[in-house]
Amino acid sequence: MNRLLLIFLFFINFIQAQNLTGTVQDTTGVALPYTNLIASPIEADEEITFAITDEKGRYKLNLVKDILYKIEITHMGFSKLKDTLKINASTSKNYQLKESTETLEDVIIKSEMAVVVKEDTITYRTDQFKTGDERKLRDILKKLPGVEVDREGNVKVNGKPVQKLMVDGKEFFFGDAKLGVNNIPADAVDEVEALDNYSEVAFLKGLKDSDKMALNIKLKEVKRKFVFGDVEVGGGHQDRYSVNPTLFYYSPKTSINFIGDFNNAGQKAFTFSDYMNFEGGFASMMDRPSAMANMRNSDFASFLMNEDFVFNQNDFGAGSVSQDLGRNWELNAYSIINRGIIETLTESEMVYQTGNIEDENRTQTSEQELLFSINKLKFRYDNVSDTDLIGDLVVKHSDATATSTLNSLTPSRETFVNATQQPRKFEVNSSLSLNKQFSYKHTTSINTNLRFAESENTNDWLFNQPIFSDIIPLQIEGDTFNLFQQTKNQTKSAQIDAKHYWVLHNFHHIYPVVGLGAFDVDYFSLDQQILEDGSTNNFQDAGFNNDLNFRLLDAYFGFQYKTKINKLSIRPGLIMHSFHWQVNQFSQQEVNQQKWVTLPELMLKYDLNSSEKLNFDYNLRSTFGSPDRFANRLRLLSFNQLYQGNEALENELFHDFRLRYSRFNLFQGIFANASLGYTRREESIRNVTQIEGIDQINTSIYTSLPENSYNLNTSITKRIRKLSFSLSGGIRLNDYKRIINNDTIAYNSNAYNYELKAESRFKDLPNFEVGFKQNFTTLSSVQIDNDFLQTSPYINISYRFLEDFIFKSDYTFNYYNNLTQNQTNTFEIGNASLFYQKEDSPWGFGVDVTNLFDVNFRNTNSVNEFVISDQRIFIQPRIIMFKLGYHF
Repeated sequence: MNRLLLIFLFFINFIQAQNLTGTVQDTTGVALPYTNLIASPIEADEEITFAITDEKGRYKLNLVKDILYKIEITHMGFSKLKDTLKINASTSKNYQLKESTETLEDVIIKSEMAVVVKEDTITYRTDQFKTGDERKLRDILKKLPGVEVDREGNVKVNGKPVQKLMVDGKEFFFGDAKLGVNNIPADAVDEVEALDNYSEVAFLKGLKDSDKMALNIKLKEVKRKFVFGDVEVGGGHQDRYSVNPTLFYYSPKTSINFIGDFNNAGQKAFTFSDYMNFEGGFASMMDRPSAMANMRNSDFASFLMNEDFVFNQNDFGAGSVSQDLGRNWELNAYSIINRGIIETLTESEMVYQTGNIEDENRTQTSEQELLFSINKLKFRYDNVSDTDLIGDLVVKHSDATATSTLNSLTPSRETFVNATQQPRKFEVNSSLSLNKQFSYKHTTSINTNLRFAESENTNDWLFNQPIFSDIIPLQIEGDTFNLFQQTKNQTKSAQIDAKHYWVLHNFHHIYPVVGLGAFDVDYFSLDQQILEDGSTNNFQDAGFNNDLNFRLLDAYFGFQYKTKINKLSIRPGLIMHSFHWQVNQFSQQEVNQQKWVTLPELMLKYDLNSSEKLNFDYNLRSTFGSPDRFANRLRLLSFNQLYQGNEALENELFHDFRLRYSRFNLFQGIFANASLGYTRREESIRNVTQIEGIDQINTSIYTSLPENSYNLNTSITKRIRKLSFSLSGGIRLNDYKRIINNDTIAYNSNAYNYELKAESRFKDLPNFEVGFKQNFTTLSSVQIDNDFLQTSPYINISYRFLEDFIFKSDYTFNYYNNLTQNQTNTFEIGNASLFYQKEDSPWGFGVDVTNLFDVNFRNTNSVNEFVISDQRIFIQPRIIMFKLGYHF
């Protein structure tokens, strides 16, 4: 009966809503685009509604029939126009605005508009979008037109990822968006500014082409010199606990933030994506493609990337301070410390696709403990008009221990492995950036960077039988074999670059560029057997162990030319690099080489209007692989993998094309984005693989084997009154060649995905998000053909009822289908929470249930050139947590 009532109310709401449409013009009949219209009900308990005219001056307001509304129409430079009306059917009405003589109109308008679109900035007045069930900033952002927030807290505005977060113009934890989105209380937020093409240095705007998207959160007046935040504690069965303090202090000159998360309920406050953000974000990796791979393959990152576990304890604390020192000086500092314990269990069924096809059943358990800290100190001098100086110092440290047990069973052998791993890393990074505007025509940027990093990792393996017996000279003493490995890496680098912005004319700029980078890396690896009497059996005579020194000097110069023709901006460029590198192994020089590389680039930007844009970028990129790949002697990676580097490697070279389109139209309620990418590798570093059964030996080579990658991603959202409907999808096509067992094999790896989603934004009814996702992946060659399908329908519900209760739940059904082998598996994940807090009370009470259906494991499938893997990744059992919160 209750369900029928809700459905009835839902349709009544739609039936009663009518459209008021028309145009807004000036007194000469010229259309006024991006004019704000706000309709406020008079003496009726209905919501305020708003609209923004499109480029043709058209608007559309959704009104409830037979309700008297006050209409307010505002546009920069024009006097506000007021009207009152009541409609009982869809109606059309045009308006004309008169030019204003009020110099403070800008201030007046800004305080009342729901959304303001001005060049690269969109300003949202959040009170117009709140429905009452918001607790954190993320809950508000999800309701703003053109804004998307995923479950982790990553934000996109008009399809573009947000890379920087500020609060009242000050960086929040040095711009980390996720920490702020998931922790800033919703009731402290007054406005949200989305800043496209954001430039940290004001006078570089229009000179330096930035593709960054930033958010600036403006606090309510009562929070601008006030301590506010939340403290939430929870307890549950099986000794589960959770303590989450979030404390904020803001004033015109000082801001202090603290975020804590102490729990053993599986809540990870700091993930690999957060780590990447603190390293500069995905966008900064575009010029350093190997940096992403190096981060993912690092010992430290492997701990952060564990998202599924049977037990997880996290102790996380983050604090930051921002202080205006006066005379244009500002100090920023933050410190993040995290200690985590993770226990995992994975069962895998693996089918090897090369040579004699062999099946493997693998079970692996592990316990990992990680302690890391990231600390940053930043001074800045900024007089806004002509000088900006930034100096920062970053210190990072990580220390971890992992123990694991692996059982591998094949038709030909059974292998047990007990392993202990201890990675450690220490890094200091210092940079200085000076930007100086000498005149309107001449501006210079100079950037320097010094870096020192030292890492060490030890692996202690205990095997039940010899491995790679024809390569590793193991001594047989008993039933077990103890192998010990130690790797060390020390990196020292110094870089300086200078760029001069020379404005020849308003529409003709030239930017000379010059720079120098020096890199010195020492890499050491030791593989040996520990014998029962404590002595060692060193494998150096068998081709193991490395003592490498890699040096690279990169000197470069070039220019960029920028011009504008009507709405089209063009910026071609050409950079010449002189690479000089040396490779020494055991103090003996293996390589001493120098080469010139010319890297052209081109940027095209076409603004159809302020809400519809088309961008194109082309770059020929060059990068060196990780220095340890130049180490030409063997080292053990796992019980069934050996790796050998190659001193003859050179710089990789590839073409990168990117085309992006975005459209933002509130009149039509449409938000559309599309991006098309193409990458072609001309010269690259690839592995040559010898595989027998499940054992692999990989060697790096420098090759011109062709490799092409095509990517298409698109999304479109349509808003109809209180509902929004979205369709998004992506296509990734790759064709490449690999050398396996001396055969060069061509592969095609393709992936297709799409998502249909509908969301609601009601004030007095339950709000829902319901969607359907599918991912289809293929990998094929002349020898193999693999097809996988994953289907995931889901529904999320949020409902504020009886004024003070907030109920939230999410449910996802997952269906995996190995189409090649006709194998299927399913699992479902659900979570729910109920929270109670009276509007005028600081106290709140709640209960959270995670893994509502007490599912034991998740199913995943993966495939590569060697193996098809069907995995069961075991997860935490159902957790019921009772929570007490205090908000101030």
